[in-house]
Amino acid sequence: MHARAFGYYGRSTVVNPRFPVPLVRSCFISRVFALLAVCFLMGCGVPSAEEDERVCADVECTAGRCVSEAGTPVCRCSAWDQAAGLRCTIAAVRPQDDHGDTAALATPLVPFTEFREGTIQPAFRDKADRDVFAMPAQTGQGFRFVVRPGTLAAVDLRLMDAAGKDVAGTLVRTQEGQGVEFASTEEAPRFIRVTASQGKEAVGTYSYRLEDLGKDAHGSTPATATAIQESSGSFPVVIEYPGDADVFSFRTEPGHGFRFSCASDVASLALMTEAGVELAHSAGEYGKGPRVGHLGQAASTWFVKVYARTEALRTTSCQVEYLGRDEHANTSAGATPLVSGVPVTARLQGTNDVDVFSFSGTAGHQQEIWMPISRSWQVRVTAPDGKPLGEFTGGLFSRELPVTGTYFVHVLQDTQWGSDFQVRVDDKGRDDHGGLVETATRAALGERVTGRLHDDSDWDAIAVPLEPDGVYRLTCTPSCSITTYGPSGSVALNGEGFGVWNVLVRSSGLVTFRVGAYPRPADFTFQVDQVGTDDHGDDATQATPVSIPVSLAGVFELVGDLDVFSVELEAGRSYVLDFSNASVRVIGPNRQLIYRYPIPSTEATRFKAEVAGTYVVEAAPSSLANRAVPWQFSLRAE
Repeated sequence: MHARAFGYYGRSTVVNPRFPVPLVRSCFISRVFALLAVCFLMGCGVPSAEEDERVCADVECTAGRCVSEAGTPVCRCSAWDQAAGLRCTIAAVRPQDDHGDTAALATPLVPFTEFREGTIQPAFRDKADRDVFAMPAQTGQGFRFVVRPGTLAAVDLRLMDAAGKDVAGTLVRTQEGQGVEFASTEEAPRFIRVTASQGKEAVGTYSYRLEDLGKDAHGSTPATATAIQESSGSFPVVIEYPGDADVFSFRTEPGHGFRFSCASDVASLALMTEAGVELAHSAGEYGKGPRVGHLGQAASTWFVKVYARTEALRTTSCQVEYLGRDEHANTSAGATPLVSGVPVTARLQGTNDVDVFSFSGTAGHQQEIWMPISRSWQVRVTAPDGKPLGEFTGGLFSRELPVTGTYFVHVLQDTQWGSDFQVRVDDKGRDDHGGLVETATRAALGERVTGRLHDDSDWDAIAVPLEPDGVYRLTCTPSCSITTYGPSGSVALNGEGFGVWNVLVRSSGLVTFRVGAYPRPADFTFQVDQVGTDDHGDDATQATPVSIPVSLAGVFELVGDLDVFSVELEAGRSYVLDFSNASVRVIGPNRQLIYRYPIPSTEATRFKAEVAGTYVVEAAPSSLANRAVPWQFSLRAE
C-alpha cells in the first residue's frame, strides 16, 4: 500500500489509492459551522423566523412555504414538493383590510349621524373576513349600533366583550336597518362584530352607524341615586338601554317601615345599603310587579335599584309607601295580648318584620287561632316553655293545649305584607265528645247531638242503641265523615245524599258512630231516626218460611239488605223460580249451592231438587242504588 499527501486548505489528508475520496477531518467541519455562525451574526442574509412571519403575513403559496428574501416574500418548495413536481409560487395576496378582526385590532368608534361604508374582503387562508368595532366606554350612557347590507345580500352583527364572548343586548329593527342597543363602560367594554350572512365566500359592502341614546336620567349607584320626597307619589322609571339600572333613595323614621313597588311584572328591585350591599331582592311575577320593604329600628336612608329582568321592560311606574310605626313587638318580651274571640289588627312593616302576640291557655282546652284565609302565612306557635307547639301556613291553627300558661303567636311571613290583617284566638274549651268507642257520648234514638270538630285529626264518637232488623236514617250536617263500630257484620251503612245515610241493623245493641270532618274545624249536628223495619230476615236462621206455590212482593231497604226464604221441596221435581230486581242463590238441605244467578228480566229460571228437604232462597238487590228497591218473588212446581 502506498500513501501520498495532498495540500487542502493548509491541511494534509491521507488518501487510500484504491478509494480516492477525501476524508474531511472534524476540525474542518467545525470551522465551516463557525464561519456560518459569524456570517449569521453579522447579517449575512440568513432570515429569522420572525422576519418570515412578518413579510409573509399577507401571502398564500400554491405549495411549499413562504420565506423572506431581502424583505421580499418568496415561496420555496421542500424536497417533497419538488419530488411531487409541484410549483411553489405566490397564489394570493391578502388585500388591505379596512377593519381589524379581533377586539385587540378593533376600530374605535364614536357616535356619528351619517352611515359609513365597510367592506367584507375575500376569505384568506380559508378564513372569512370579519370587521370588529370598539364601542366608547361611558358610564350611564346608552348606544345603538345599526347596520344594513350594501352589495352584500345580508349581514350579521354580534355584541361581544373584550374576550370575544357574546353578551346580551337588545336587538332592534328600524326603518334604516337592524341594530343592537347596549351600554359600554370601562369595567365592561363592548365590541361589535360584523360578518356576511352567506359565509366565507361572500364579498361585498355594508353600511353602519353608531347612535347615542343619551345619558341615563337616574344614577345607577347609591352615590348617584335620585332622592324621593315623601309626597312624591307614583313616578315614571325609564330603562334607557340594556344594562341600565336606576337607583332611588329615601329616608324613614325610627321604628317605621316602607314598601317600594313597581307596576311592571318584568321589573326587578334590589334593596341596598349606602355601601351597595343588597338587603333584599324581588322579581316581578306574572301579573304582579316586584316590591321590597324593610323595618328600620333607627332613622335610615334606603336605596332601591330598579332594573329590567327581560328586554321587554322599557318604562314602568314605581312608588314608595310609608307604612307608619310598627305597633307590635318582634319578640315575646313585648308581645301584644289577645283575648279569646276579640280580633286584633296588625301589619307587617317589611319582609324583616315579625309581629308577636300572646294568649293565656288552659291545659286540655281546644285553642283555635284564626288568620285571613286569602293569604299565605308562616306562623309559629310556642308553648309557655318557649318550645314550638306547631306552625301553620293557612288561615287556621287548632290544637289541644298541653299545659296551662302563656302561649305566643309569632307572625313571621305574610305574602301581602304591608297591608292590614286580623288575628283572633278562640278558646273552645275541652273536647265535647270522646273519639273512641270507650269514650263515646251516649245518645238516644231520635236525639239531636251537637259538637265541634277542631281539626282533621279530631273524631267525635256517639253511641246509639239500635234494634235488630231496624232500618234507620242518620243525618249529620253540614259536612261529616262517618264510620261505624258494632257487632261484626251487624251494621250496613249507605250514603243517600249530602249528610244523609241509611242504616240497617241485623242485631240489637249499641252502635258507635265516629264523626270526622276535613279539612277545617266545623260545628256539626248528628241524629239517628228509625224509618222502618226489615220485612224479611237476612240469613238462614231468620229466613221467612214459604210454601209452594210462592207469590210475594217486598222491598230491599238499601244496598246490603238480604231477604231470605225457606221452602220445602220434593225430590226429583223441577221448579220454576222468578225473582225481579235481584241476584239469587238457592241452597240445598245439605247447604250445597244448587244455583247462583241473576234472574233474567224476561223469563223465569228452572232448577231440579235432587233430594227432598228444606231449601233456602237468598236474594240481594241487583243494583247499587242508595234507595229502597221493590221486588216480586214467585216459585212453583212444574
